[in-house]
Amino acid sequence: MKKVAYSGIEGAFAHVAARRLFPDAIYVSHGNFRDAYEAVEKEECDAAVLPVENSYAGKVEEVMKLLSEGTLHVNTEYELQIIQNLLGVRGSSIRDIKKVISQSKALEQCDEYIKEKGYETEEAVNTAMAARQVARDQKMSVAAIASLEVAAIYGLKVLEEHINTRDDNTTKFVVVSRTEGTFV
Repeated sequence: MKKVAYSGIEGAFAHVAARRLFPDAIYVSHGNFRDAYEAVEKEECDAAVLPVENSYAGKVEEVMKLLSEGTLHVNTEYELQIIQNLLGVRGSSIRDIKKVISQSKALEQCDEYIKEKGYETEEAVNTAMAARQVARDQKMSVAAIASLEVAAIYGLKVLEEHINTRDDNTTKFVVVSRTEGTFV
């Protein structure tokens, strides 16, 4: 069975992409892009799924640098539609929310919505970690911006769906491995 590295925790968009590309794999979470990349270089994993560009927020510079300087091969590209949602704790309502937490690119992807609502923002490492923090802290006034998949994982209530500024929001992921050729 293939071991696939990704950056983030269960429910992060990279995890979602890895599950769609490799439905029968073992998924290995890493704290950052470099660690996921190096897990493949060190032969701890067979492949890594890394984001390279978002249609709204642009290139993921750290990953682009790894790809240009590293030894791994890009074998497959995959575009994942990104739909951001406002997620709060059970019992909260949209009227309760004063602050939203999410990854910086996700906050950018929802900037018009955030401005319209007048929310304070706080950056998290990724969308899934933002959701986990909201679930852990149980504050009625704080919500995460993340996927519906992550809402189910952390038991959060969907306060509002599809809050992206643009409907055509996609993130391109690449699969990298030690060998050239199609890997998926």
